[in-house]
Amino acid sequence: MVIGDIIRVEDANTYVAKIPPDAKKECIGRFVKIKKDEGIIVGVIKNITNTIREDLIPYIEPQMQPKYTPFNEDFRNSYYSIHGLGKMHNGIVKYDIDSPPDVRNVVEVLDHDEIRAFHTLNGKPSIAYFHMNEGSIPKNVLLGMIDQVETDYKECKAMLDLIRKYIQRQK
Repeated sequence: MVIGDIIRVEDANTYVAKIPPDAKKECIGRFVKIKKDEGIIVGVIKNITNTIREDLIPYIEPQMQPKYTPFNEDFRNSYYSIHGLGKMHNGIVKYDIDSPPDVRNVVEVLDHDEIRAFHTLNGKPSIAYFHMNEGSIPKNVLLGMIDQVETDYKECKAMLDLIRKYIQRQK
């Protein structure tokens, strides 16, 4: 399911995606994927922002506004802030990103099998990206991520409960 398009790449791990006006909004902490030629980038929705551009309207004549400020007619600009966690390619998982997505790449929801595959390293459950990213991802996002992993990896409930308690105590 497509939920947006990349409109800005701030660095290798931080991206902004525009949400189409008619799309169903996903929640913060949801795992997403961005397809590239060399595999998929796995990320998480870190924040959602909504903006209305009003700064140019006083300077444009009313009859010219629909042409030059179409957002005045359709003012719903919503954006996902996405934090990249790693890559998957041909069943190989890497918890780093060496090549960020391109502008106009499509953002989709990561399905259950892909969540499970991303959290399996060398045939064993893994959440190795956690310590590398815990300082740059807010507590509520981390907790949402843990809930999704627990849904798809039920046999890791005890480990994920410990991680959840750690998160709740740390921040």
